[in-house]
This record gives sequence, C-alpha cells and structure tokens, in this order.
Amino acid sequence: MITYRKAKPADIPTLIELRLGYMHETHEDLEQSVFDEIADKSKGYFQEHLNRDCVVYLAEEDGRAAGCVFFLLINKPASPLFITGKTGTLMNVYTLPEFRRRGIGETLVNMAIEDGKAWDLSYIELRATKCGYPLYKKLKFIEDKSIYMSMKLSFTEE
Repeated sequence: MITYRKAKPADIPTLIELRLGYMHETHEDLEQSVFDEIADKSKGYFQEHLNRDCVVYLAEEDGRAAGCVFFLLINKPASPLFITGKTGTLMNVYTLPEFRRRGIGETLVNMAIEDGKAWDLSYIELRATKCGYPLYKKLKFIEDKSIYMSMKLSFTEE
C-alpha cells in the first residue's frame, strides 16, 4: 500500500537520491561529477530550506520511497500577476519506474495543490516534461502565455 506524507529532515538523503534519479532520466548526457556536485549542494539546501520555503511530498511503499514532488514557495511584492505576492513552483515531480502508472504523481501533485490553496498562493507554476505534460493538463494547468519574454543570465557554463 502506498502512503503519502511530507518529508522531514531525516529524509534528506532520500530526497537527494530521488532528485538524482530524476536528473539521471532527464539529463543523461551529464558527467558523474555534475551529479556529485548537485548531491553535495542539495544537502545544504535541504538543511536550510526544507519545510520553510521548500516542502517535499513523499510517496512510500513499505518504508521505501516511490516518488516525490518538490514545492518551492516564493514570497514577493504583490503585482497584477500575483496579487497575493505568494506563488509556488513545482519541480522534481518524480516516480520511480517500478511504481509508475499507479496515480502516485497525481496524488502528490494534488497534495501540493491543496496546500497551495490553503497558503493563499496566487498560482503554482512548473516546467513540464513531455512525460508529465498530460498529467498537468488533466489537473488543469495551462500553458503560460505572457507579455514578457523569458530570459536569464547564466553564471555557469551550459
């Protein structure tokens, strides 16, 4: 039976393992040294942010992690685009291959949606993979159309 809960600090090694599992599937071309650096930096991130401005929802079967959703909470000055000043970003929506097609991802995302409503977020955003796109459409996420063009300035090689 699958159980669902919010992650605790003791779960940090599992969160890192799940995040790396997701990244191995979505970034197959990266060198192992990149994954090692991500794992190293993730430990400090979770120690500082878990259950503050980062909530992670976990699915487990018999105490073994089956999937997760990372939910970043962002507080900024209100604007017409986010009137409450509070938004959320879902990332790392991931189910281990042997647990897929059982509704785990949908349940985890729905947990985040319900919390987002309770926290009075203006919206929840995400970047969908091709695999995840149908789920997000089913849950009523829409493609973001904006008068603004998405841009970034990177300080790392890409």
